[in-house]
Amino acid sequence: MRVTAVTTWFPTQAAPSRGAFVVRDLQAIAAHAEVRLVHLVPPADDDGTRRLVHEGLEVLRIPMDPRRPDQVLRASRALARAMRGADLVHSMAFSSLLPLALRRPDVPWLHTEHWSALTTPSTLPLAARTALPALSRMLALPDRVTAVCEFLARPIRAVRGGRETAVVPCIVEPGPLVARRDRADGRLQLVSTGGLIERKDPLLAVEVLARLVEDGADAHLEWLGEGPLRAATEARARELGVKGRLALPGTRSPAEVREALGRADLFFGPTRADNFFVSAAEAIVAGRPVVLGATGGQGEYVRPEVGALVPVQDAAAYAEAVLAVDARTRDLSAEVIAGTIGDAFSTATVGRAYAAQYRELLAGVTARRAPAAGSSSAAVRDAAASLPAAPATPSGGRRVEVIIACHTPERPVGRAVASVLDGNGEDASVAVICHNRSAEEIAAALRPQDVPRVRFLEHRDEHRSASGPFNAGIASSEAEFVAIIGSDDTLEPGAVASWLAVQARTGAEFVLTRLALGGPGHGVPTPAVRMHRAGLVDLVADRLSYRSAPLGLMRREMLRRTGLALVEGATVGGDVAMVTQMMASVPTAYDRCGPAYVIGEDAGDRVTYVVRPMTEQLGFVPPLLEAEWFTALPRRARAAIGTKILRIHVFGAVFYRGDEEIWTAAEREDLARLTAQVLEAAPGAQHPLSRADRRLLDACLDPSVPAPRLIAAAQQRRRHGRPGTLLPRDLAWTLHREAPLRFMAASLAVRHLPRASRR
Repeated sequence: MRVTAVTTWFPTQAAPSRGAFVVRDLQAIAAHAEVRLVHLVPPADDDGTRRLVHEGLEVLRIPMDPRRPDQVLRASRALARAMRGADLVHSMAFSSLLPLALRRPDVPWLHTEHWSALTTPSTLPLAARTALPALSRMLALPDRVTAVCEFLARPIRAVRGGRETAVVPCIVEPGPLVARRDRADGRLQLVSTGGLIERKDPLLAVEVLARLVEDGADAHLEWLGEGPLRAATEARARELGVKGRLALPGTRSPAEVREALGRADLFFGPTRADNFFVSAAEAIVAGRPVVLGATGGQGEYVRPEVGALVPVQDAAAYAEAVLAVDARTRDLSAEVIAGTIGDAFSTATVGRAYAAQYRELLAGVTARRAPAAGSSSAAVRDAAASLPAAPATPSGGRRVEVIIACHTPERPVGRAVASVLDGNGEDASVAVICHNRSAEEIAAALRPQDVPRVRFLEHRDEHRSASGPFNAGIASSEAEFVAIIGSDDTLEPGAVASWLAVQARTGAEFVLTRLALGGPGHGVPTPAVRMHRAGLVDLVADRLSYRSAPLGLMRREMLRRTGLALVEGATVGGDVAMVTQMMASVPTAYDRCGPAYVIGEDAGDRVTYVVRPMTEQLGFVPPLLEAEWFTALPRRARAAIGTKILRIHVFGAVFYRGDEEIWTAAEREDLARLTAQVLEAAPGAQHPLSRADRRLLDACLDPSVPAPRLIAAAQQRRRHGRPGTLLPRDLAWTLHREAPLRFMAASLAVRHLPRASRR
């Protein structure tokens, strides 16, 4: 297939380093398609050439000053001629949208965006900041948009609504690794790469260097890059007495950057805002730990074991992070550090990702346009066939799309798909999100007859969490409603139709499904709703917070309007905040008598059952308790959520840690701190708890309680039916809806009565 790329960012003799990322992307794409480039060259970069071959890429230059409407119009006319014969147009960089907005391509159009101003408008001058909301609407024009990270994809999706927006990362090619220094000289060598500009904050970097020296570290910083703050950076170093510890060699070649990383101990980038932060990813791939500013997409690939993100531009905070990261990573090899990213951002990986975007775009546009033989759209269909083979994307048309995330073909994903198509296919289509695996691999696990009826989407990130692929699937859907199910779970026949019936009757934007464990006959007794409720349900009165996952029917427009999404990268609890906020803020119903969502019990690698450090196991709790939506809830709602967090998450975490050796002093301190935070954010949450629960709560709050007593308390609270598990410490709370007597009675009713009502 023939792809015409259009960009305003590309190297020239006048600006040899401009748009190096575009060159890398196009070379990756060239492995899958025939590529030619139109460079809309601005006056400052124009070296006078008009046709050339740059590193194997055929280039046509068209002069265009984005600030001159007359030049944009002239470029638009010339561009229309240059795009003739293309099967697909791929624009790159925001300013390339201007001429295409005036004259839209008549073939499928993909746009790739990198612009940091979309995520941090404060970096723009006032006039540009004022115009940004209007200008950003151009991002709604392309058929599909890709961003280099989820951090950038979020504001793009806000503009585009439900139209396709995906993530394809920047290229960071793995290479030969240089072993880390032995540190016998006691020196701490820092390196940074980037412009000496305000956004990269080199002045703060100098202050951090001085603070490290003040704290007794023999620290040195080599900053590779050039910019308007060079003189100010040097002056600040002289003022703080660290000029001899700072090296500013200017802009260097990629090979020289790699050499600098090789002789460094740690990469230090106190950025105020970045999207992907290529330099930081390059450092990790080179086997060096990192300390970075927190604002940007770098949090999507920096793992805690090899780096730290600092949320404030404060010298003391950065210096503390540098020393902490250096201490905990000093014994890690370059291979271990580089392995946290591996080839996730390699040329081959990114090339395949763009090929997948082309394939989905061409298939989707072809389906929407329903081309006749011999038409230009029929040529688009033929071009799609020239890409690497992939399962077909169905045209859909159903009101509901069920999103299934799968990270390995060893999961019973075929069973999950079949449960939708066989028993719910009249009302729902299926999208399978292939997490860090090719669509071909996952499709092989399906029944052959099901493959053409499924929409496949490849999603790549550095996390094991299913949140990323689920979010990607929801964002790419065009259905009125969406639902998510795990790859080892299934839907009973008629479940989707039942959800739709409840939604039609109640007007709910979220319909909770009935759950069963292992088989339809083993009902899950949560949430313990009031049994007489046939309409909308209430977060507190119906104990909805005990539902920890957004399982059921969700109106897609509601998700777009509220911005609700799963927490990317969370290994535990990534869905709790989303579903709790949803039930607290939008009309919610419960399909009490409908066919069940059946949770599979035959997967050996469910993250739910993995014992993790307490800060990871309960890591989702502090952000939830500190969220603005939570603090704005009435006191009774916060208390109800707090009671659930204690019962299910805190006490559950203790129960599954029955080995005394797990309970180190640090783990006990973390448990006490997190438990106290729940009580502080949700006053009164402890009152409805049983006496056995309160004994465990007391032990959680007191790290001095011996581990055997803590473990015994967790086991004793599960001996249901005994007085200690039935009555609260203060008998005045005995008949509270969250107290054991009423809670257990409602749970039993939920478990058994729905089955009776269906007969």
